[in-house]
Amino acid sequence: MTIDPDDLEEMAESQPGDPNRHFLIYCDESGIDAGTVFGFGSLWMPWERRGDFLQLWRRLQQSHFPPSEAKWTKVKSQTLPFFEALVDEFFQRNWLMFHCLLIGKPQVDLSYHQNSWDLARRKHFVMLLTNKIKRFAAPGKQYRIRVDPLPSSYAKADEAAEIILRRMLNEDVHLRGMNVIHSLRTVDSKATPGVQLSDVLLGAIVSARRGQATSAAKHSLIKRIAGHLDWPDLLADTMPAVRKFNIWRFWHPTSGERRPEATRRHTSLL
Repeated sequence: MTIDPDDLEEMAESQPGDPNRHFLIYCDESGIDAGTVFGFGSLWMPWERRGDFLQLWRRLQQSHFPPSEAKWTKVKSQTLPFFEALVDEFFQRNWLMFHCLLIGKPQVDLSYHQNSWDLARRKHFVMLLTNKIKRFAAPGKQYRIRVDPLPSSYAKADEAAEIILRRMLNEDVHLRGMNVIHSLRTVDSKATPGVQLSDVLLGAIVSARRGQATSAAKHSLIKRIAGHLDWPDLLADTMPAVRKFNIWRFWHPTSGERRPEATRRHTSLL
């Protein structure tokens, strides 16, 4: 694995005096190009744990047969032990969290987004971050957000997303003037393990809903993730307050349609 030199500061070992209240968030998307369901995922860790996460990643790579880049499309019989160990480590570490937003294309009214899927997706991505950061924000706490290139034809989509995110958070009376966003920038997923893990977890969730887990290895990994939640499958969302593994299904209750899936509890992971 080659680490982007720009990310060395984030991946360095934690040092005495490092802030212990800040968060590092790695984001990815899945299902944008095809299908009826797409989503955005976010892997969260305390800023001072960034070195611990890199050590964990390197250890798994040394003890298993890893793909060149860990992502959902690379889950195969040869690489399955690596991905199984990666999923197990995620659920065993109480300082790692995963939160995602799933959107069904039929539930998106493009009239609210200038009839542009490009704009709609950017707004959904910011909606996920805004909602989750509001739940965790506190005085003195900041968030560093690292994003796989956003699926947009707009060359400065990340800059636009950061501007919108800052504005939306500042509109909250409880967050006004707190400057909770340290930075939001695009990274290369090949050099960013946090984005890769986010891709794997989100890919499993989206794939389960689409019924596209065609290989035995993918089916096995979906079942393993569901097992950690004490669920029979991944075809549900979670209560909003769940911290460890949170699935948020975008839904317009005024649409007249039935809610697309059930909400399940997994109280052991609150």
